Amino acid sequence: MTVAQVVRRGIRLGVRITVGPAGFFGLMWLVYAVAWLFTGMRGDALAGILRGVVAVGGTMAVGVLLGAATGGALALAPDRLTARAPLRGLLAGAVASALFLPETLVVAFATDLGYLPTLLTFLATPIVGAVSAAHSGDLVGRTRHHPWLWVEGQRQLQS
Repeated sequence: MTVAQVVRRGIRLGVRITVGPAGFFGLMWLVYAVAWLFTGMRGDALAGILRGVVAVGGTMAVGVLLGAATGGALALAPDRLTARAPLRGLLAGAVASALFLPETLVVAFATDLGYLPTLLTFLATPIVGAVSAAHSGDLVGRTRHHPWLWVEGQRQLQS
């Protein structure tokens, strides 16, 4: 496996992890925009739209960074580490969890420091680490349990 292939699969995983929160923030922004248009809500509409754009864009940027760094760490790790599933999972989980923490800042900004959304995002950090650890074998290329991580061209090259 080349480093680029592993990083590409890592980015796919990172985007898939963060597409849920980004979709949620996009939906909330859409509801805010429709309410502003049809009800004539008073307030700073530009700030609300900016928060929505930052929430969606920031969440997706965190996902891409998370995936690229996780894939890069796994690709550059020695074979004796990536050959063992627990060690490989620990590495992937630690990197992904550490890089998901900026999502808490994105949510804090987007919700104007809403305590509950910020706390829930912070508490989701171990879940992101566990998901990354579960997919670490596919990222490195040792297993093929998750076909959505593999592109058809890569399958043909491996066969």
